[in-house]
Amino acid sequence: MITLPIKDHLIMRALNNYSNTVYELNILKRRLNLLVNYESEIALEKNRLINLIDNEQQVIKQMENDLQNLSGIENKLYYEIVINGTNVTKAIDKVATNEFIDTSTLWKNYYPKVKKEIDKLYLLLSKEN
Repeated sequence: MITLPIKDHLIMRALNNYSNTVYELNILKRRLNLLVNYESEIALEKNRLINLIDNEQQVIKQMENDLQNLSGIENKLYYEIVINGTNVTKAIDKVATNEFIDTSTLWKNYYPKVKKEIDKLYLLLSKEN
């Protein structure tokens, strides 16, 4: 076996260390580049989601305005319960007073239809969580 002189061995070791360090630096740069690209994709997605949320909020406001202006007892009852957040009994009393209808008529004929729609809404909302 031929042994290298100590000086040549140290030079080879230095060259090997240099090569390894350059390799590690290139890997770190690639990782950083991937993260920068990922960050820009995240920023784009974040802006897209913010715009979608803003649009949806505007649509919901418009829908709430439209619901408020709809005629029909079921619509008014739904609006009071869902949009205004009035509890069911108070909503029925309010709609009955405004529409000059007996509360028992609302409970019997209108509330069951509205309740189905409210249940569907709450079912959708509960699936989100």
